[in-house]
Amino acid sequence: MNYQEISLLPKADIELYYFWQRLYQQIHLALVEAKSLHNTSAIGVAFPEYDANKYSLGTKLRLFAENKKSLENMQCEKWLERLRDYIYLSDIKPIPDKLMGYACFIHVKLKGNKEKLARRRAERKKETLRQALTHFENFSEQRSTLPYINITSLTNAQRFRLFIERKIMDHPQTGVYSCYGLSNTTTVPLF
Repeated sequence: MNYQEISLLPKADIELYYFWQRLYQQIHLALVEAKSLHNTSAIGVAFPEYDANKYSLGTKLRLFAENKKSLENMQCEKWLERLRDYIYLSDIKPIPDKLMGYACFIHVKLKGNKEKLARRRAERKKETLRQALTHFENFSEQRSTLPYINITSLTNAQRFRLFIERKIMDHPQTGVYSCYGLSNTTTVPLF
């Protein structure tokens, strides 16, 4: 397995979350461009400085692929050209022999707010908004303290929070990733 590391170079006058938003949007575009016929990616991501207790993704992103060619074909340099003053992109390297373990980085999807869900239900079920709201009377909105990145959807231009959870795994698990580089089951190495 090979990896390429991207380090954010924080600037005093710009918040780190702004860099994450710009960086991850470009990584997502690159993964979409290289996706398979099944809308999956052979490239996974890891956040080596992830700290849920501090609600932080840290300042590093690692891209992983089974072979070096997949990372070369992604052409990270091209996709991140506009950000070159704010990042450091490493060469592609094999993963080290000594690992700390494995993890899945998971996209956690929260249920929307009551009004949004009611509007969607009213449209689907051909109900009035009042009828749909009645269905959600006892609904309590989900909140998350997980780290997240603000993303703009490429399909409908809607902004949303991409909540990311790290799940430590006992053993490596092969498979594919989403076009965000995340997976509920496929692991990436930790080192």
